[in-house]
Amino acid sequence: MVLVVAVSDYLTGIEISVTLLYLVPICWCAWFAGRGVGVFIATVSAGAWLGAEWLERWSTIQPWVVFWNTLMMGGIFVVVATLLATLKATQANLEATVARRTTKLVAEVTVRRRTEGKLRLANTELQRTQMQLIEAAKMEAVGRMAAGVAHEVKNPLMTLGMGVDYFLQRPISDADDASLLHDMKHAVLRGTKIINLMLDFSKPRPLQPSPEDLNAIVENALGLVRHQLLKHRIEVVRQLQAGLPMLSLDHTHMEHVLVNLFTNAVHAMSDGGTLTVRSSLQAATDTSIVLEPQVILEVEDTGPGIPQEQLPNIFEPFHTTKPPGQGTGLGLAIVHRIIQIHGGSVTLGNRPEGGARATLTFNLQPKPHP
Repeated sequence: MVLVVAVSDYLTGIEISVTLLYLVPICWCAWFAGRGVGVFIATVSAGAWLGAEWLERWSTIQPWVVFWNTLMMGGIFVVVATLLATLKATQANLEATVARRTTKLVAEVTVRRRTEGKLRLANTELQRTQMQLIEAAKMEAVGRMAAGVAHEVKNPLMTLGMGVDYFLQRPISDADDASLLHDMKHAVLRGTKIINLMLDFSKPRPLQPSPEDLNAIVENALGLVRHQLLKHRIEVVRQLQAGLPMLSLDHTHMEHVLVNLFTNAVHAMSDGGTLTVRSSLQAATDTSIVLEPQVILEVEDTGPGIPQEQLPNIFEPFHTTKPPGQGTGLGLAIVHRIIQIHGGSVTLGNRPEGGARATLTFNLQPKPHP
């Protein structure tokens, strides 16, 4: 390109317009090949300009004028090449800076989104904890109320019971009177049973924990409800993992819990079904930490399950899914309380195949509930 421009300069003799054409190869080389190549092409262009100028007017111009003009032209070419190469380098630096800042901004946005996710999780956990505190306060209030009512009602019930027993020991000629007295006796016993349940809920006796085999407690509880299982033609499926670690449990309390769960399952399968009891040792893991293993006990039935709208309140005192007169609504509340003071947890839900599932979780080193 330089030689073509030099020949054109020599043949045409047009000074300014042809001289500007030398800038084309200079700018192209400086932009794409760098400052060094641009300065070299600028020097070559100055030499080509000198040759064309000398051949064209060697007889009419002084030599020092030609060399002076060549130096000026070469200086201009070098300045243009240097400026263009510097502009190219500046553009590259700006692009690199923009790329670095873009990468940094993307990283900051990613960190911010991750932090927002953690904040949302923390907020959800905070709301859950607040709900637990509200439930705990409500349970405490119900417990105090239940204890007060129970103490106020228990003594009159005892008096009524003694009076009914007195009249039952005397000869009764009228069958209607005898039937009425037996109904009264049954009502007093039922009231006394409810009062005792309220007292157990409000102030259960202190735990007497000892190392216990959970599978053995399950077998004992199944033995206590064996008659009900046979009566309702309920098949029992045992899936008890052998070699479970010993747990610190109150034997009597845990039998109470399991008998309550088994009895609820029997009531849900009055026309027959399958009761499955499953125990296992599972490692409790979290997204960031690994916790100690836990013993899981599941009690499943093939009944109709629990209505979805009643699940959130299933452990509240006096809440029952049974028909009026067939349940007090304190059984599951007491189960929840007993498992809590053992440092474990209990959940109740429906199986995808139908029926209900109660899941009891025990830590190997429990932190007792206050």
